[in-house]
Order: sequence, then structure tokens, then C-alpha cells
Amino acid sequence: MIYSLWKDRKVLWELAKNDCKARFSSSMLGIVWTILQPLINMLVIWLVFQVGFKTSNLSGDIPFIIWYMPAFLIWNYFQEAASQSAGSLLEYSYLVKKVNFNVDIIPAIKILSNGFIHLFFILFIVFINLCYEKLPTVYYFQVIYYFFCAAAFSMALGWLCSSIAPYATDIMNVISIIIQVGFWITPIFWDPSSLKDTAQVLLRINPMYYVCMGYRDCFVYETWFFEHPIQTAYFWVVTILIWIFGVRLYRKSKVHFDDVL
Repeated sequence: MIYSLWKDRKVLWELAKNDCKARFSSSMLGIVWTILQPLINMLVIWLVFQVGFKTSNLSGDIPFIIWYMPAFLIWNYFQEAASQSAGSLLEYSYLVKKVNFNVDIIPAIKILSNGFIHLFFILFIVFINLCYEKLPTVYYFQVIYYFFCAAAFSMALGWLCSSIAPYATDIMNVISIIIQVGFWITPIFWDPSSLKDTAQVLLRINPMYYVCMGYRDCFVYETWFFEHPIQTAYFWVVTILIWIFGVRLYRKSKVHFDDVL
């Protein structure tokens, strides 16, 4: 499947760019809505916690917005990429019916198109840090690794769920519920170190715990990813297992996609 993506990388790149442009082509502000929505959500939560709950700083005089923003924005990428890739076959059903088109790349379109948007948010994180006089460090470079982690995990879920969606569209509602629950059990706007050790272990079962905390390691804590060997190994074992299962299910199901779509 990786070879399949690489072989048709030019087609995938063009489809992802067109997907990114066409998503809000009918609205006046266009793709700006894609950027405004997460920024507004982030602003609301920041106002609630910093102004309402007086959570002015965390983890040693770190401004709440600096601490909160990286985890929230990578979670926003994950929820958009995972949910949209799950329904990608339904959206691009006309491509499935093309005889010579490689349907393996369809879920990856959403992973890549949302990646274009997330690139802006990475630059936005750097900009806000500069506003707080926090200069870039060498740790910023490992954001490439953690973004790859989020993309790989989203891709694994995308292949798994998109292979089910043509047969049972209810899977989209299930994914929406799981993502909503996942938002509250992922340390996005609360500090996991304030919990008991047992609770922290349970939270680490969630693979996105690793990615969200990894973004904080890049922009806040200045910690290398290899300083968490157990969590790193766990994340990749879970991701690879879901990837393998999702690919096998996708390959078995795709022979019937043309009939059900």
C-alpha cells in the first residue's frame, strides 16, 4: 500500500490540492473558514480557562495559550483528517467507478489536504511564541516527526473506516462520537501530571496522547522524542497493527466498492 501511494504520488498531490481548494469554493471567504473555525474554538477555550477559571500559567510560568495551543491544533488536524478520510470513498465515489484509477490513494487525499492547512497552524504556533518572546529552538524540528505520527495514525484509521463506510454509513456517526470522547480524554486543555499515576497510565492508552504531548515537547517542554522510548514503541505498535488490519480489510472490500457506491 505504501508503494501504491508512492507510485501515484503526483496524482495524489494534485487531488489533495484540488480538495483543499474546492472544500469551500462556494463561499465568499473560501478556505479561510477552515482556518477561522479552529482559531475561534481555540480562542473560546482560552478565554474560558484563562479569564474564567484564572488559569494564567502552567508548568512553571508558561502562559496557558503557549501550553494549550500545540496540543489543540494537532488534535484538530487528526479529527479532520481521520473523519474525512473515513468518508472519502463516499465523497469520491465517481473516482471509484473509473476503471484505471487507483482507489488505494483516495483516503490519503484527505490526510494530505488537511496537512496543507496544518502547515499554516504550525507557523501560527511559532508566531504566537514569538509574540511571547519565546524564540525558536532546535526542538522545533521534531514537529516534522510528530506530524508524521499523526498522519500515519490518521491514515491507518482512514483505511480501516473507509473500507466499512460504503457498506454501513453509520460508521461515520460512530467515528464522530469516538472523536468527541477522545477530545476530553486527551490532555489538550488540562495537565496530565496533576492526575494520579494510575490515571496517567490509562490515558497513555490513547495513541493521540503521545502525539499531543509530543507537540508540547517541541514547543513548550523542549524534550526529544527518544526520551520517551516506551510510549514511542507503544504508539508505533498500535499504529502499525491498525494499519495492517485496515489495509487488509480495505483490499478485501475494494472489489465490491463499485457495486455499493
